[in-house]
Amino acid sequence: MTVEDRSGNPDPRSAPPGYFAVRSPTGTWWARPECADAIQAGGADFLLQGTAVRSRRAGRGRGDVTAFDLAGHHLVGKRAQHGGLLGRWLGGVYLGHGRLLTQLRLADVLERRGIATPEVMAVGWRRLLGPLQALAVVTRAIAAAQNLYEAARDGAPWRRRRVILERSAELIRSMHDAGFRHADLNVTNLVLGRGPEGDRMHVVDLERGRLRGGPLSDRERLASLARLLRSYEKWIAGRWRLPAREELAFLRRYCAADRTRMRRLRLDLDRSRRRLAPRRLLWKVLGRST
Repeated sequence: MTVEDRSGNPDPRSAPPGYFAVRSPTGTWWARPECADAIQAGGADFLLQGTAVRSRRAGRGRGDVTAFDLAGHHLVGKRAQHGGLLGRWLGGVYLGHGRLLTQLRLADVLERRGIATPEVMAVGWRRLLGPLQALAVVTRAIAAAQNLYEAARDGAPWRRRRVILERSAELIRSMHDAGFRHADLNVTNLVLGRGPEGDRMHVVDLERGRLRGGPLSDRERLASLARLLRSYEKWIAGRWRLPAREELAFLRRYCAADRTRMRRLRLDLDRSRRRLAPRRLLWKVLGRST
């Protein structure tokens, strides 16, 4: 599909469908038409400047997000950062910017399949040295956004917690049924927002996610849920542990009518929880950034 660049000249290589390729004072961007002029003028360049520092604040994931207004739109921007051990060494330095195109495609496919994720308004990169680049993603802001960590911290009443848990389970089941496996499913990447139809759960930070042709296997589902469990144990359980009945409500909603899957997942996740004992000691001794 041919996409026009900002001069109006057709250039099929310039940007993905629905985006303009623009050059700002600091970097290069693919931007939605409604904010392309503001991006070109440098309205989001602050995301590409400086050295990315991995966030150590609870509930922030790998990096801080910044809410800002641009061209009349409420947006959220984030500098891409590596997680795990790579994050300690590479921070926000990437080889090329191909993963930005992957994130755009994933967001589009998920939204078309009814899986809520913020619209990507722009992605950008700045060359650091040779092929090494800094990357940034700008999405449309989620109204009244609150991730699972923040909801737990704010002490939602039990009826509210039950709704949040059930909608989280429904979202994850939809993701897995659609063949999408989030690379870092955790309590900061599930975000509750308010929309015309009421509260809706969104999945964010699609970086490194993978979409396959069919539903995830039982093993892949377990691995994804075990990753979420580890995040829950790390950031929430030590302060605001959910009652067993609420954990069970989450699993029941995820499995729907499949009781066999529910029994198997419950046993497997219990084993995964027991294996977290060494990590809990590390979290306590070294802090929860590990």
